[in-house]
Amino acid sequence: MKHLALLLAMSVAAPAAEGPTARQRSIRIDARLLKEAVREAPPHAVLVADRSREVEVTETTRIEKPLTLVGLNMRLKKGLAKTPILEVLSEDVHIREFTLVGNGDSVEQPDRAPLIVVRRGRFVIENGQTDNSAKDGVMITPAAEFGNIEHGVIRNLTARDTIRDIVSIGGQGDEGLFVRHLVVENIRSYGSRLRGAVEVSDGSEHITVRDVYAESSFYGVDVQDHGREGMINRQILIDGVQVKDCVTAIRTANRDFGHNGLTIRNVTGKDFREDDRWRPLHVRNTSNVVIENVRIQGGPQRAPWVVVENSDNLTLRNVTLVNASQNGAALVVEDANNALLDNIVITGELQPGRGVEYRIRADERFGGLRIRNVVAPAVKEIGIALENLSKAGGLQSYLITGNMATVKAELTASKRLVEGNL
Repeated sequence: MKHLALLLAMSVAAPAAEGPTARQRSIRIDARLLKEAVREAPPHAVLVADRSREVEVTETTRIEKPLTLVGLNMRLKKGLAKTPILEVLSEDVHIREFTLVGNGDSVEQPDRAPLIVVRRGRFVIENGQTDNSAKDGVMITPAAEFGNIEHGVIRNLTARDTIRDIVSIGGQGDEGLFVRHLVVENIRSYGSRLRGAVEVSDGSEHITVRDVYAESSFYGVDVQDHGREGMINRQILIDGVQVKDCVTAIRTANRDFGHNGLTIRNVTGKDFREDDRWRPLHVRNTSNVVIENVRIQGGPQRAPWVVVENSDNLTLRNVTLVNASQNGAALVVEDANNALLDNIVITGELQPGRGVEYRIRADERFGGLRIRNVVAPAVKEIGIALENLSKAGGLQSYLITGNMATVKAELTASKRLVEGNL
């Protein structure tokens, strides 16, 4: 401790006049003494470790004041259960230029823990590597004693062999706790066996996720709840997702209790794995959805590749599906009011049985369907089909125009127009 005190005294620069940046003081630390360094450092100090030196971790370091941690290289002890490396309990904490390694290969899932837990807002976590976590690389979730998490940035993270998510964002909406106004960008996931690159869940609002790559994982991005009312996700933007050897690029594992506002842009994927439940792009139970600029090739043999279920006020446009060779429909929209399907292209040497299919399964009346600019001239059966699978549901109004596809639209409706289709 004397050595640490002397190191602090020698390394602290005189503070400048004003502002958080001016108050920062750079202190070189021995990461083996991280807990002591965090406890002794003044608020807003910058603690700099030697990233070339790996340190084994046997207990969690809790950060309860504004600090910046730079250069940590830490590895959880094998078999150590339920132990994060870092827990953020203060606002204005920055963690950057780090390598954290978990013990996912030696801990069972009931004993899992993330490498970093964040309980407060206004944080920045960037330029890091998180490998072999038994749970997540970074988990952001509020606690009752601190309230909502407001504002934060997670960027430039790469992870290998994480069991669950690289970045997991989860509110506690059923308890009135939310995560708001986060930016997550440039996340790379390799081998996330049970999950993927980014999860947004359970009471997350105004979250931006962009530039995500997932390989040999379950998904690229997941937006979901865990089944309790109040866990509503609102205004989620996902822009730029690329996947390879995954089950799905983006899914929403949402229940039907009010999820609202989802924008998905610029999605590419190939070499998808077969799954009984999830498709390469699968959205459900969300209102006010925009999906645009999607290209999928090498999808599973099981149809369909793109599914949108029970999602009113839907815009789905600029979608290209390459070599969708399954017998069913390549793209399915089900039980959606005010749905616009625009510029859907089914291409490649291999063709599906159907191109685009709109289904009614619920015993409700739907309307406002518009389908245009579908290019599916070579499908085996029907380019565009409307199907009623319900007992009492129906379609009140639809417009199908300007498509290069055969059309089967036998549903009766008080207002309908089918014309100008080649």
